[in-house]
Amino acid sequence: MAYHRGNHLKKVNFIMQVYASVKEEDVPDTRILRHVFPKHGIFISYRQWMNLKGLKPSEYKGQLSLF
Repeated sequence: MAYHRGNHLKKVNFIMQVYASVKEEDVPDTRILRHVFPKHGIFISYRQWMNLKGLKPSEYKGQLSLF
């Protein structure tokens, strides 16, 4: 886990970009977590994913310019 807030926000932004590029209506999130994220070096649990998915885009995109 990233300890520096700027690094954490970059990580969240990267995860959301990968998710947005892969997500389609008929592809469940669990499949993305198990098969797609590990190909990009992202290893998170479903619970962590739900916490990240619940963030508003302004919480992780807008703060990147500060760091």
